[in-house]
Amino acid sequence: MKRVLLTGIHGAVAYAMKKELDDKYEVSGLSVARMDDVLRDFRASSWKEQLDTFRDKLMDQLTTAFRGKDAVAHLGWNTQDENHKGGLDPLNIMVVDCCYQAAIAEKVPRLYMASSVHAYDFKSDFREDVEPVKPFPDVRNDPFGHPPTSLYGVSKRWMEIADQFYANHLSEEQKILVVRLGGVGRNEGPHRSGSRLWDSHGDLAGLLAAFIECDDDAPNFWVAFGVSDNHGREFSRPYFDTVNPYGFKPADNSFDAD
Repeated sequence: MKRVLLTGIHGAVAYAMKKELDDKYEVSGLSVARMDDVLRDFRASSWKEQLDTFRDKLMDQLTTAFRGKDAVAHLGWNTQDENHKGGLDPLNIMVVDCCYQAAIAEKVPRLYMASSVHAYDFKSDFREDVEPVKPFPDVRNDPFGHPPTSLYGVSKRWMEIADQFYANHLSEEQKILVVRLGGVGRNEGPHRSGSRLWDSHGDLAGLLAAFIECDDDAPNFWVAFGVSDNHGREFSRPYFDTVNPYGFKPADNSFDAD
């Protein structure tokens, strides 16, 4: 049985993944170390020493936890201080960087990184029945790049750029999947019927499982939208194009939910 590690194990996304995949994989989890631990346990004399100590603590925690795993899903994020409604925690970026470095060092075959639909501002035509949004923007038509929705989106965009950088440092058997997650809750159903952002538990876990089991000839880096097949009523098609190279197609639809 393949071994899968989830960071941010106490969050809603990890809860749903573990629930759905516990009978298929050996699923374990961890809570990512916090700077509070450094401030409590170490006498750092400067902010630079604090950051270096925190990075060392993270790398020790993550490399140890990642060792021998077949897949890692990085879901951990300080959403109390940084979320799509406001705030910024630059330490989220440091954790992302340590995850990449630890996964590469331990040769983890599959690394799933939880980005967000907020990495690109989707709101301008969200209430229109438009062609589904592709996961790869065409910067030839928008040379300055499509803006994110928030500083949270900026951090997630940084994650995606770093993915592209670290993809060139992977060993032959390693692959990275970045997933722009929509709305995932602890409940099975959407928070309201007809949500265009909903990602069901089954579709959330299904994409991860398809990535874990993908063939060797799958690309070593991909970005996909993590949303269900949400369409109906005034919307004849989903807002996001969930294309991926793993043969996965979302099966659930918030417009069909009670």
